[in-house]
Amino acid sequence: MKHDARKYCHIKGPFTLKNGGVLESPIIAFETWGTLNASKDNGVLIFTGLSPSAHAASSKNDPSKGWWEKMIGPNKPIDTERYFVICANSLGSCFGSTGPASIDPVTNKTFGLTFPKLALEDIGCATRKILDQLEINSLQAIIGPSMGGMTALGFLVENPDICKQLLLISTASTSRPFSIALRSLQRLMITSDPKWKSGNYDLNDLPLNGLRLARMLGMITYRSADEWNQRFSRNLVDSTINEETPFGAIDFQVEQYLRDRSDKFIQTFDPNSYLYLSRAIDLFDLGNYGESLTDSVNNFDLKNVLMIGVNSDYIFPIDCQLDLYKAFQENGIDSAFIQLDSIQGHDSFLVDTENFTPPIRSFFN
Repeated sequence: MKHDARKYCHIKGPFTLKNGGVLESPIIAFETWGTLNASKDNGVLIFTGLSPSAHAASSKNDPSKGWWEKMIGPNKPIDTERYFVICANSLGSCFGSTGPASIDPVTNKTFGLTFPKLALEDIGCATRKILDQLEINSLQAIIGPSMGGMTALGFLVENPDICKQLLLISTASTSRPFSIALRSLQRLMITSDPKWKSGNYDLNDLPLNGLRLARMLGMITYRSADEWNQRFSRNLVDSTINEETPFGAIDFQVEQYLRDRSDKFIQTFDPNSYLYLSRAIDLFDLGNYGESLTDSVNNFDLKNVLMIGVNSDYIFPIDCQLDLYKAFQENGIDSAFIQLDSIQGHDSFLVDTENFTPPIRSFFN
């Protein structure tokens, strides 16, 4: 029996996106944990990174482990005995929410590249519809790791007084050239796959080689060189795995790891969704909402903000994160920045539970 804890928000009528495109009656998938209190103000909203689904943690309806299993649940750092936790699958993704792989109700065909240009702000606006459906007007906190942090910031531009607390993890107000260049190369890997067919690929014959390469490149930069050295050194696989040519052979354990993990990823993720979400990250710039970054967060009515970063993050380096932290401080918002020493890079928040548990638990106590 396949378990599924997803709920759905059916947005009625046309939904206009930031860049002018329109989606007819899009759907947003989400999951919840805990109980919404009588005053409906104990909600904690989580915006995800690029690749996760809404399944952040296990539940009775879906006991499989979620992508943030050790952080969400009874007596865990995000305590579902106290809070009603909501996690949405991003608009444009492929785990139940409307995205490029969905059927366009107007044409009755797969969207493909007819899906309108996507901005992270659109994800925030679509997620707001979930709160409206649940009749939630005020949140206890918003959590945004990675891309989710940017989405949270865009959400707050439109809803500046909706929450008391903001937790941002390994994120920033905009992307630096290094990460833009990285994602640009990932997109090129996908679009260069002959099976991509200008985005009009057969859903039964996906451009998996391009998506695999894009994911492998991402995985390399989501961690750090120190971690790769510590985990794999120059260890060889038990026996060389040969493919059709000598250069398809796998000799090293790190090669095998990248291949295995990317092969798992491409079984569930849509290539066009990767393109749309990746580009939306590059285009986001909170500083565009004011004369400066400080001016852009001036309207945020927050009681306190916690930002957590790691010293080995290549995607959002510490100095990039500190720019946003300083903007909060300059607006008189009670804010703190915690720099963690972790070799696990940008993905540390997913795997380095020992380091991340204390500050997150403290934030919610």
